[in-house]
Amino acid sequence: MSKISERLKNARIDKGYCVICGEYGFLSKDHVPPRCATTIQPMFQKTVSEHYYAEEVRPVNARWGAIFKTICKNCNNVVLGSLDNEIGKPIENFILQIKQYLEGKHYYGNIIPVPFNALLFLRAMVGHLLAATSVEVCKKGAISSDYYLPLREFVLGKNSDIGLTHDFYYWFYPNKTQITAQLTTFYNEGHACLCCCMHFFPIAFLITFKGEGTYPVHSSKLELEDKNLYFNMTQRNLDYVSFPFVPLRGNQMTLITSDFTSASYPQK
Repeated sequence: MSKISERLKNARIDKGYCVICGEYGFLSKDHVPPRCATTIQPMFQKTVSEHYYAEEVRPVNARWGAIFKTICKNCNNVVLGSLDNEIGKPIENFILQIKQYLEGKHYYGNIIPVPFNALLFLRAMVGHLLAATSVEVCKKGAISSDYYLPLREFVLGKNSDIGLTHDFYYWFYPNKTQITAQLTTFYNEGHACLCCCMHFFPIAFLITFKGEGTYPVHSSKLELEDKNLYFNMTQRNLDYVSFPFVPLRGNQMTLITSDFTSASYPQK
């Protein structure tokens, strides 16, 4: 009998430390990606390494989509709930423009612009990505490292200078497989880039330390002053849309903390 995915153990918890505010108590279920930005449907779920390299491992049956029980009700319903529309509207707009693009509507330089509120969009995206983690964090207490603490405080509205510590990148993601990953390092030409990512149709989102990022050439950097998201619709870099989980060349390596990753794909 085949082994079932490690993701199963990350669904069995009731109380713990919220990975955003750090308070101990009952935990609530958060959809990642959020309900406002994707269709909720039955999914199969594995860790990223199982998804790519262990076909024999049986996936978890995620009947209501990719769910993580890692944040408290206040952070889920009040903090992120008040921000979700800031993701939903731009994503809905982008999907509409993708259809127009495929029907032949001209876009200058194959770039699709999407209006958005950069600050609120970013807080929402970071918050949901923080929720997509291992329940081991909830057992031990929220991570307060130089990487995580500024992000947590940014989501809570306590840190307005997130651009001093982190960079954010995004690009068009055409795949159905939803990927979330934390504590992942991409090594290339002697440089190690610590990153977190959340990929779901039609956007890939990446967080790195300030000035230390490695990212696909067709990605755009998100700045808090931006009025639009700009998606480069080039088809020349399809091998890199799932970065950092991409074909490796030369001395490149992807180091994964498997328990902090998830790959969810629609049930056929």
